[in-house]
Amino acid sequence: MSGQANSVLQQEMPFDTVMRQSPLGMAVIAMDGTYVAVNDAYARIYGYQPSEMQGHSFLMVFPDDQQQSLLHLHQNFLTHGGSLSGEWEVVRKDGTHSHVISESACIRGQDGTDRRLVYVTDISLRRKIEAELEASKIFAHAVIDGLSSQLCVLNENGIIVSANHAWRQFYIENGGDPELLLRPVSYLEICAAANGSQRRGQTDTSDFPEQLKRVLQGELQTFEIEYPWHTPTERRWFIARACRLPGVSPARIVISHDNVTALKNAQEELQESLRFTRKIIHSMQDGFMVLDKRFRPVEVNPAMCRMTGYTESLLLYSEHPFPYLCHMASEELTQLFHQIHDATEREIEFVITHPEKGPFPASMTASRIYDEDGQVMHYIAIIKDITERRRVEQEIQRLAFYDALTGLPNRRLLHDRLEHCLRGSRRHTLHGAVLMLDLDNFKPLNDHFGHDAGDCLLIEVANRLQTCVRASDTVARLGGDEFVVIICELDSETGTSFELAAQIAEKMQQSLTIPYQLRLRNGESEKVLQHHCSASVGVALFAAPEHHAADILKRADQAMYQAKERGRNRICFADFPPRRRASVH
Repeated sequence: MSGQANSVLQQEMPFDTVMRQSPLGMAVIAMDGTYVAVNDAYARIYGYQPSEMQGHSFLMVFPDDQQQSLLHLHQNFLTHGGSLSGEWEVVRKDGTHSHVISESACIRGQDGTDRRLVYVTDISLRRKIEAELEASKIFAHAVIDGLSSQLCVLNENGIIVSANHAWRQFYIENGGDPELLLRPVSYLEICAAANGSQRRGQTDTSDFPEQLKRVLQGELQTFEIEYPWHTPTERRWFIARACRLPGVSPARIVISHDNVTALKNAQEELQESLRFTRKIIHSMQDGFMVLDKRFRPVEVNPAMCRMTGYTESLLLYSEHPFPYLCHMASEELTQLFHQIHDATEREIEFVITHPEKGPFPASMTASRIYDEDGQVMHYIAIIKDITERRRVEQEIQRLAFYDALTGLPNRRLLHDRLEHCLRGSRRHTLHGAVLMLDLDNFKPLNDHFGHDAGDCLLIEVANRLQTCVRASDTVARLGGDEFVVIICELDSETGTSFELAAQIAEKMQQSLTIPYQLRLRNGESEKVLQHHCSASVGVALFAAPEHHAADILKRADQAMYQAKERGRNRICFADFPPRRRASVH
């Protein structure tokens, strides 16, 4: 660690030595997020040297889109306490992504300043260790299973010349006469006794002696047979093997009996698991595919067929690997294949063309299956129809930026459009104008005829205002009976721009004074209400960079209130050329 970091630790953390020598990644982070101290183990996890991290923000190891929220969590932890731990996605120095698990503790120095002590463990190393431990357990079990085999050795006459403990124990536990083993005994004699005492309902193993005779006579080199040997409390299966040892004189035959009950049960469980898995896949509402390493489908579920409109045989054996993507050019398909190969947890979005329903948006999540050599053997893909999700997203977008009643831009989008107009004004040195409109005597309509009448009027007003402006201009509703119109790129001259804005305002007023035919429903009946309406209009010219959005809206609003104070149904300007009246009428 640097001298500065050592100094801090000497003053505030008596565990300096522990931290430096700890195999765990440890770091001390200040309130502003900068590393105060970093040990070697911590830096190695991210591929840095400690000196490359100290003095920098801890956010350097996190993806950009997570940095703000993580800084907030860090500062909230130091301010309010609680816990800050979990699994995180991090970015190493070389740009690769990995995952770590961290635990945090709040430590207070002698200066009274709180800092966060973080312990970090690289999960990839942990997973590697877990895999090695699992492999070690499997190996140990294999060794134990091998030692538990019942082994005996026969001479060429079939006489038992030796037997291991497992064989003797199995023989005695299953009804064999231990006295018989005290003298030379033929294995065939033992087989005859076992077959004679075989319980009803168990498979006959009488074929074993016949095969053994052929091995003793040299007609067979080896054979094996699987047989059941059940007890009243347990169902058991065994495999018996006989092998004539080559090149051994005098001749020796090795007999082994292995209890394969666990294997038999595992096979049955595996088959049941496969059947169950297939049922799950076939009952999925999402499309499911297994692709070979050339990206050709080898298995699909019924949902995939329903979603794409193609039968299983067409999906599996079509000349085109994805007939529902036939609209894609070969370059697009190649890019899709690369995305499938590289995909981990992110979604791949594309368009599926149904032969009857047409195109619709879909998403795919893919994962890879590897063979024993670590090579990609298959890909698993889950496909979702995201039509409804897209609709919801669009609806959310609409609700966020548009007025639910009139469909006009709301206050948020209005500010965005005004900023955009100001940028255009800067580029082209042209004036613009903001018109603030408020309907006169709107409240009595609501009070007498209800909100449905008011809503009908607002919708018609919105439609009329839009016919008075260009497509590049913006008509927005602030709320209630207030509307705002943004007119961009009028003219470079102030006086001309004033005249143009006044003409537009007058055009809007004239349009709004035309009588309204409001259709009101009461149950199944409908009546038409004729209504007269006018509007008070405030106009504010602007020319960037002299003006700012908030100021422009404020001046237009003030001008609109002046119009109301002067008797309503008027147009007032917030700023105007010299020798020009502020009120048009």
